[in-house]
Amino acid sequence: MSNEVKENGVSRRTVLKGAALGGIGLVGGGTLLTSCGSDEASGPVKFAIRSTAESGIAIGEAVAAAYTAETGIEVTAQSTGDTGAFQDGISQYLQGTPDDCFQWMAGWRTNFRADQGLLVDLSDNISNLGDQMPDGFVSGATNPTDGKQYIVPGTWYPWGLHYRKSTMTELGLDPESISTWDDFMKLLDGTQKKGLVGYALGDSGGWEAMGTFDILNVRINGYDYHIDLLNGRQKWTDPKTLEVFKQFELLIPYMNKNVLDISWEGMRDLLLQKKAGAVMMGSWWANDFLAKSQEDYDDLWIVPFPEINPEFGRDSIDAPVDGMCAATNSANPEGGAAFAEWLGSEAGMLAAQAAGETNFFANSRLDSSNLDAFNKQKLAVMSEVKNVMNFLDRDCRNDFASTIVAPAIQNFLKGPKEINGILDGMQEAWDALPELN
Repeated sequence: MSNEVKENGVSRRTVLKGAALGGIGLVGGGTLLTSCGSDEASGPVKFAIRSTAESGIAIGEAVAAAYTAETGIEVTAQSTGDTGAFQDGISQYLQGTPDDCFQWMAGWRTNFRADQGLLVDLSDNISNLGDQMPDGFVSGATNPTDGKQYIVPGTWYPWGLHYRKSTMTELGLDPESISTWDDFMKLLDGTQKKGLVGYALGDSGGWEAMGTFDILNVRINGYDYHIDLLNGRQKWTDPKTLEVFKQFELLIPYMNKNVLDISWEGMRDLLLQKKAGAVMMGSWWANDFLAKSQEDYDDLWIVPFPEINPEFGRDSIDAPVDGMCAATNSANPEGGAAFAEWLGSEAGMLAAQAAGETNFFANSRLDSSNLDAFNKQKLAVMSEVKNVMNFLDRDCRNDFASTIVAPAIQNFLKGPKEINGILDGMQEAWDALPELN
């Protein structure tokens, strides 16, 4: 946790900064916060939910109703629709007639739009939360350009290998014993021999496979190389990058044949239907398992991706932070800011939990004493972690991640033997990028 270095002004160890896990929102106690700046704001407020999943929309609608009940300010909540399209079109959205408050992602994706004047300064709103918002999250939400915060941290979640406990028991396999790549291959072999998809993947959205690339890169080359690659200080044509894709190729025989035809929802469904063994995904999707049934949720489990290079072990992980922003060009930016603040408060956290939110909260008053088994296991996955990544398309400029990396990985999945040419094209595309204004 020492020798802290910042990339684009965000600490490499933002989520785990300065404390044990209790410092990231896992201590008990606290009382219900009721004001949260709502006295200065009026309605109505329009709230954009960045989800198409029934569970995500239901949680968003529930917290909107809770805020209305507490403050008397009417909040209209609606889904942004396709999340990939929303992400790709966020600048146009913010330059038009955006919602007052919207769910978004910390890191480059927020800071760049803040620099364009499209987001409301939420520094005072975060300050109003006091010790409810741990310093590490405040640091991670800080724009390096002006030292202000334009996103209220809400939830965070680790990425890892997910599986169904009942399926593994039936197959006589033990995913928790996996520590090395050889162990992992034996698990995939055993799963596939029983007629299941060994390593389920869907990448029709273009971002899903980025999670596999991220974890392979940090397992093989370490955190520093990974972040440097995403910020142009290492080359896509470097042999170290090529090695990542060579390792990735070893997983393809264990994948479902329709990788490019299904999205993360298809990956989820393969696991829900007990047709898949291991799935690399962010634990946020546990909400969908809980929404289907308590039995499905209790059957879900997560373990760290295995070690590949002993030099780095399992010391890095994607654990993105999601939060709330307010749009400058909206009809009610002050109301959006107040609602964003409330969503980051204890009151907002409790409302989201009551609606079925299973992700960890940035808020320090999250009571860890009542965590269920799956959430306790998520903490166990984080126990070896020294370096936290936000995710490829959050740690890298969007005009490269979405338009170049996403289709490049899809082309690799279609024709892995073409990887040298694919990497040449990626580097050429990076070199041709315009300077960001």
